[in-house]
Amino acid sequence: MKQLVKKNLKHIIVLAVLLFAFLISLLIYIFKTESYSRVFVFPSADTGSYIVERRNLSNESVQGELQLFIDELLLGSTVERTKMIFSSGTKVVSCFQRGNVLYLDLSEDLLVIDDSSYPIEKGIELLKLNIKRNFSDIETIELFIGKKFVASLK
Repeated sequence: MKQLVKKNLKHIIVLAVLLFAFLISLLIYIFKTESYSRVFVFPSADTGSYIVERRNLSNESVQGELQLFIDELLLGSTVERTKMIFSSGTKVVSCFQRGNVLYLDLSEDLLVIDDSSYPIEKGIELLKLNIKRNFSDIETIELFIGKKFVASLK
């Protein structure tokens, strides 16, 4: 009987230590996580519908929260069978927000048409949808391509 109690006591102690270690690591993860969640919408390559993806982005990005989001959007989805919003190689030339207006200049690579990307007009609408969904304070997007004004998206 005493051996059974000692054996169970050892199991309980080991279980309590593991539970304590798990709780400590969970608390550290919750309070030390330096990221935030963003929602990305990409076009499906098969159905023509949209695929929604959630990613955690770092709070400590050098270029800022907004430009990091747009860079990630231009890189494309991590899910297979989706199209790029714009042609591969499209980059952010400049990106800044003044008040409720976002000034966004994208590289001329956006104008290259390929099979892996969405049509340019639809890509611009999807860019607007993604930005407005994740940054509610932005009311207008002034879009430039290769330093030339293209559209004012409201």
